[in-house]
Amino acid sequence: MKSTYRKLNDVEYTCMITSLLKLEELEEAKKLYDEWESVSPTKDSRVPNLLLAAYINNDQMETAEAFYDRMVQKDIVPGYTTWELLTWGYLRQRQVDKVLDCFKKAVSSVRKWDPDEKLVKEVSSIVEEFGNVEGAEQLLVILRRAGYVNTETYNSLLRTYAKAGKMPLIVAERMKKDNVEIDEETKRLLQLTSKMHVSEIPIGF
Repeated sequence: MKSTYRKLNDVEYTCMITSLLKLEELEEAKKLYDEWESVSPTKDSRVPNLLLAAYINNDQMETAEAFYDRMVQKDIVPGYTTWELLTWGYLRQRQVDKVLDCFKKAVSSVRKWDPDEKLVKEVSSIVEEFGNVEGAEQLLVILRRAGYVNTETYNSLLRTYAKAGKMPLIVAERMKKDNVEIDEETKRLLQLTSKMHVSEIPIGF
């Protein structure tokens, strides 16, 4: 079998692996991937991403992590989709620090990021849920560098501070600097958090 498919290109391997995964033939897909890995000189991350997605979708995060490590060992450079998949995987695992780390790497892996609003919403939501103000500030920096900061970004930041029972500093000033408008929700959250304990001025303002 190996000699039969040795001359397949990446597109053909991708189609065959995808078909096997749709048929839930994961073991056969893994065998075909092993073959691709042994014969393809491209090291195109789009091929291993197929298996990575399968592991994550099947809630096999430990296997996904081990497979990612294997990719790195084989000198396969992770692409945007790789980091996006891992972000979704860690969202399912509710591991906030790893979510933020992978999301940051996803955004920084492309020259111009095409915002995924659903992903941003999910990342923001888990940060809010845990009242992780450090994570919220980190997320703001990531989105600012990507050129994607809006009123909802700051409202999410304020909701996170409210959940933590802390008062953020110089929010209005930062919004002005980012050319972001204050809406009624922002005003409500600013008033709410103004009654809470003062937090430190965030690094990177």
